[in-house]
Amino acid sequence: MNRKERVYAVLQGEAADRVPTGFWMHFPAGAFYGESAVRTHLEYFAQSRTDLCKVMTEYIYPCDHSILNAGDWRQVPAYTAGAPFIEQQAQIIRAIAGQCPDAPVVATLHGVVASASHALLGVPGYDTVGRHAQLYHLRTDPEPVLHAYRNIAATLREMARAFVRAGAEGIYYAALGGERDGFSDEEHAQYIAPLDKQILEAAYDAGARFVILHMCKPRVALKRFTDYPCDIVNWGIRESGVSLWDGARMFPGKVPLGGLDNRHSALIEGDDDRLEEEILDILSHLQGRPFFLGSDCTLPGSLPYRRIAAVARICERYAAGGKKEMMYEQ
Repeated sequence: MNRKERVYAVLQGEAADRVPTGFWMHFPAGAFYGESAVRTHLEYFAQSRTDLCKVMTEYIYPCDHSILNAGDWRQVPAYTAGAPFIEQQAQIIRAIAGQCPDAPVVATLHGVVASASHALLGVPGYDTVGRHAQLYHLRTDPEPVLHAYRNIAATLREMARAFVRAGAEGIYYAALGGERDGFSDEEHAQYIAPLDKQILEAAYDAGARFVILHMCKPRVALKRFTDYPCDIVNWGIRESGVSLWDGARMFPGKVPLGGLDNRHSALIEGDDDRLEEEILDILSHLQGRPFFLGSDCTLPGSLPYRRIAAVARICERYAAGGKKEMMYEQ
């Protein structure tokens, strides 16, 4: 099977020749944009052997002013598909998709809460207090913040459409806002979830064949996302405290993606034997259920690509019932 056949077999509940993999990382700043981004992604996809070919999005939501009080949120604009930061991302996706005919290309969308956080980057002291600013503003003067959220959601719908037109078969949606020490359950259900769902539905309406829902950050309340339209679910096992097995039961009918900690697993810190043991333990517990082997979140950029490729080779040996062999190609 090629990568596309393998991915769609699992999504359709059919047998694949091995468990598909999905891994990604941020590349150096020199490879964020244009032809450099295209070359770097293609090199990574080829050398890492990842089946889900996710295109990283380094264009943050544009905001050319500081949001210092709740009223400033009114200045956050909505953008159409022709906006440079959208079109430039679409061009990268188009170029990559044109050179990856055997693989499903996945476009990254930073969700409503993440994009709103990007708009706050001009706030003095953002690293220490700015992350709580939108929550404080929402609770003290909600209308301007909701105006910004609606504009952001409209922009993300346009982005989803543009990315699918450019050749993305899947959308990876990074859904922040589920942290228990942030929005309450009621706030998330009232303000965030309806907009997130609109964006995901727009992706499907545009022709996306699948959506990966990524639920990020520590102490995330996964129950807030269980009714989101998606096909694949991915969350931080260590950060959330929800195991792979328990999380999979929370999303019946969805295919879990994960298993390996992106910071402290054998993939990052262990030797060859430890990596193989960890992967085989995951696969044996899953007992053949539909699954994508990946990590909780983005991998460190310093991780050698050959280390990621070793995961696919282990999955191949597991599927074939083979014994341990040399993990890395010479």
